[in-house]
Amino acid sequence: MRMPVQHLVAGLQDWEDGPGPLSVRLADALCGLVQTGALATGDSLPSERALAQTLGVSRNTVTAAYSRLSDAGWLVLRRGAVPRVGAATGVAADNPLAELFGSRGRVMLDLTIASPAAAPSVLALLARPATLLPGLDELTAGTGYHPAGHPDLLRAVARKLQQDGIDAHPDEIVITNGAQQALSLVADALHRPQRPVAVEALTYPGVLDVVTRRARDRLVALPVNGTEPRGDAAARLIRAAAPAVAYLTNFHNPTGAALDLPAAQTLLAAASTAGTPLVEDRTLADLSLRDDSIPPPLASLDSSAAVVTIGSLSKLFWGGLRIGWIHTNRTLAAHLRQRRRAVDLGGPTPIHLLAATLLDDHLEHTRRWRTSTLTASLHALTRAIDDADLGWRYTQPAGGPSLWVRLPHPSARTFATRAARDGTPVIAGDAFAARPNGPADTIRIPYYHPAAELADAAAHLAATWKRHVQTGHR
Repeated sequence: MRMPVQHLVAGLQDWEDGPGPLSVRLADALCGLVQTGALATGDSLPSERALAQTLGVSRNTVTAAYSRLSDAGWLVLRRGAVPRVGAATGVAADNPLAELFGSRGRVMLDLTIASPAAAPSVLALLARPATLLPGLDELTAGTGYHPAGHPDLLRAVARKLQQDGIDAHPDEIVITNGAQQALSLVADALHRPQRPVAVEALTYPGVLDVVTRRARDRLVALPVNGTEPRGDAAARLIRAAAPAVAYLTNFHNPTGAALDLPAAQTLLAAASTAGTPLVEDRTLADLSLRDDSIPPPLASLDSSAAVVTIGSLSKLFWGGLRIGWIHTNRTLAAHLRQRRRAVDLGGPTPIHLLAATLLDDHLEHTRRWRTSTLTASLHALTRAIDDADLGWRYTQPAGGPSLWVRLPHPSARTFATRAARDGTPVIAGDAFAARPNGPADTIRIPYYHPAAELADAAAHLAATWKRHVQTGHR
């Protein structure tokens, strides 16, 4: 679709603030609209002349901004045609961001992806499948389609949720192709055309991808301060806006702050008053870095509350498993199974059985191993940052796999571009913002990688930062 120039300009408020040439600031602001979903792939932008006249800047400024976006893959420019939003996104999928930012060198370590390599338990099971899988007759029984999930996996997930404190039953669970599909199914079921949707003001792009496609201008951004991401202010917003649904993460993604018990109870009460279901994403729940920081499941605090719980094996065992789940009431679960069947019929039996074995027999020792390696890697990363003496600031995360770093200058996007070209791509913090013009002085660094590799990568980033400062953040 073509966005009217007046609507585009309304989303670009305060775009002139900050350092650097006007064209760079305009390009960054337009990029922010794409990343938060206000502009989607294929949408057309105003002509250079029309945007320049409306903004009160020279046409050369707009031309330079559009060219900058075109070079980075955000915009498609063709002679005689309207500019269109390209397919580039703020987050890499299977491909490092080096290509997106035009890197010409080898990627030393991709710091854009917060997904782990396979845990030893996964590798061990895959190395001896005969001991893992049942006989051929059972493995190939029926059609192999399990829209709700294989019964063995449903029972395993129910047991895991019960251990976490949720009174779960297999018929209240839907197995999905990862947490992203779980979010999409829940959003399709719970969003309402005339009601807003609440998300954390900073959240991971998977949530933004799901929500902004459906909510657009009806987003309520719940405040995040980096140390206690939810609380009284968020509760007041929920009561006032009465959103159709509110999305929360237990270990806040990307800052790693924990959802503590008082904040959880406050939010549950506010949601009950507003008639708002809460969707709690607990994909990071097993990655607590402190014994006293494991957030309680919202569904465990009030069995009568409207809470949908989403979980996944991806962040603990291996992203390649693509196993997620939804826990909700029986009625909504049955509805979601039907929607899942229409999407992809179900998951493969062997993978479901592998996931059930991992949950039943390998959960605790994999959790201990993963958190131990994450703790060591985080220590190596923060020590390297401190030793470099760059003026970077951070708060130790309570859990999760990411360090949220605040830079001394609001030039995170240009620094991220330079870092990608230097072979150590990172993601600028505004990619996690629910609203345009998000934080311009933050980056996220995941620490799933081995400690020695992270230390080397941090030293590489430090050298890039020093060049970045010397050149005036260009």
